[in-house]
Amino acid sequence: MRILAAVLGRPIDHSKSPLLHRAAFAALGLTTSEYGRVDLGADELEDFLDSHPDETGFSLTMPLKGRLVELAAERGWSIDDTAALTGAGNTVVRSGEQIQVANTDVRGIVGAIAPHLSVAEGEGTRGAGAGRATILGAGATAASALVACRDLGITEVEFLVRSPDRARRVVELAEQIGLSASLAPLERIGPSAIVISTLPAEAAPHLEWDASFTAGDVPSGDVHSGVALDVAYAEASSFLAAAAAHGLLPVDGTAMLVEQAVAQSEMFVAAAAMPFDLPTGQELRDRISAAMYSALRDTAAASRD
Repeated sequence: MRILAAVLGRPIDHSKSPLLHRAAFAALGLTTSEYGRVDLGADELEDFLDSHPDETGFSLTMPLKGRLVELAAERGWSIDDTAALTGAGNTVVRSGEQIQVANTDVRGIVGAIAPHLSVAEGEGTRGAGAGRATILGAGATAASALVACRDLGITEVEFLVRSPDRARRVVELAEQIGLSASLAPLERIGPSAIVISTLPAEAAPHLEWDASFTAGDVPSGDVHSGVALDVAYAEASSFLAAAAAHGLLPVDGTAMLVEQAVAQSEMFVAAAAMPFDLPTGQELRDRISAAMYSALRDTAAASRD
């Protein structure tokens, strides 16, 4: 059998998902499998899925994540706990007559940040920012970032937003999952062990940073005051540059992109009932992850030549 999949969204030309999933297919020997991209708006999603019944599954980006969960509820499709909780789904897979909707963004954010938390467990994270996170934005990805913060041991989150009215959903979600949440203007980042920007790269403003953050870049090998993640994967992130200058360990958005894509790829393999000679469990995840990171490195190297 082969996997037929694609990434859906608008705009979509910038998406690195085809690069990642095609690399995974190659690493797994799935040479006849295909992964494309389709420019699609939220009002077009239902008709598109109905008219493409043979695809194994799809990856979804903005502005489709909320509509996918709504559609799944209307159709009686299976919705995983994370997608139901956040109201955002980025994955749909078909297995026989079964259709499953999932949110792998939370796993992606946790996977991007968790390996670096031990590096940042110094005096800074035991001080004013301990147990606290700041999230820039309040949309679908911010909801996923909130749940990821809970899974990372955060107990208090501040959302920096332009429109408080649009942030009610994430504040209610924070209360639902047992976190303390507050809103503030998109102006100043308070003491935090984790800072996550869910804003588009072009929308990130210049922000003030609390005096508790370390002034100046932290030398290699020294303890950082926290971790900063920019979910946008632009070539240069002014947000991450500022975070590094204030003592946080910067994590590029491609780490989240890969980690969530690994989870999607596992789902595609399972839904397509691939042969038993493929690896399983952690071995499967490791092979997919290595292929995806390698593809990103090779592309970056080629662009510099």
